[in-house]
Amino acid sequence: MMKHIAVGVMCLASALAQAVQPAPTRAEQAGVASAVARYVNAIACPGVRITPADVMLLSSGDAGVALPRYAVLWNGDLACFGGAQADKTYLAIATLNTGQYVVQPELSSPVVAFESPVRLVSRIVSYTGRILVLEGQEYGPGDPDNAPSVPVRFMLRVDGKGNWMLVDKVFLAQPAS
Repeated sequence: MMKHIAVGVMCLASALAQAVQPAPTRAEQAGVASAVARYVNAIACPGVRITPADVMLLSSGDAGVALPRYAVLWNGDLACFGGAQADKTYLAIATLNTGQYVVQPELSSPVVAFESPVRLVSRIVSYTGRILVLEGQEYGPGDPDNAPSVPVRFMLRVDGKGNWMLVDKVFLAQPAS
């Protein structure tokens, strides 16, 4: 167990050390947040809020060759079932296309897999090439359905089909016994 945690910490530390995130401008954040909010509220139960602070710049594009790309985590209920277990985290990827911010559904969940060891992801820590480092809470012994309490950090990598697959997970605190 300790060996697995040590290896996981080393992988996460390596990914974080390589992470250099450019910061999106306020205008970019507002435009992306608006586009993602429209998209999310079209595919999930209405009322999902997306704020400019939720936007992370993944890549700024290459001198007109590539478009900028942004990631936004959002929590919602796709089937509108309601209840404590209905909401889960999804990932939207957006870009700037012909002067407008748009979501790329073919790169976003639920179209592509977003394999998360937690139901609700709290934040994106960093992005390095094809790896996202995220944080959330996992259920510990005795946790109620709506309140996981064990903080974890985990890495997802894009596979050849564009799916975000789990690479590693590290507990930030040990679960209570």
